[in-house]
Amino acid sequence: MFENMSYKKKFFALIGLLIVMGIAAYKRSFSVAFDAYDNLQSSKSKLAQVSNSQQKITSLKSEVAYLDQIIGKKAANADVVQQEILNTFNSIENGADLVNLEEIHIASNEYFNIYTNRLILSGSYKDLLEATYRYEKEFDYSRVVGLRFYIEKEPRTRRKKLFEQIIFQNYEKIP
Repeated sequence: MFENMSYKKKFFALIGLLIVMGIAAYKRSFSVAFDAYDNLQSSKSKLAQVSNSQQKITSLKSEVAYLDQIIGKKAANADVVQQEILNTFNSIENGADLVNLEEIHIASNEYFNIYTNRLILSGSYKDLLEATYRYEKEFDYSRVVGLRFYIEKEPRTRRKKLFEQIIFQNYEKIP
């Protein structure tokens, strides 16, 4: 059969056969090998992430412990924090007067409940600064997040009186 064909036709038939065989080889072998190589590379990257995850977990736990230390001691109840604010004020022996301890303001998002307490004191500037310093350094149940000094005139005596508003916040994780 091939004896009657010219070399030119045999050459083109051979080229066509090579193209068909190349396509078949690519479909049957090479494409599977390329897919396996891509799968191997993605598995290696996933394995590198997973093997490093234990270090990440311990690092995150230490960061959470550090943030808990900054945010404040974990209190079982927001009323306990308010009671501790009053107890700490009683232990501060200076000329500052307690004017008001407002109701607890509660705000929440999907991760935390945020409890805010406002304490209003009056007295001399030195006494108010001393009270603020004691709350900042010794009070573990909540953190001082805001501080404001302001002056008001008393209506009857027309004397100016210095006030200080201290804002405390503590957080609770939502389970």
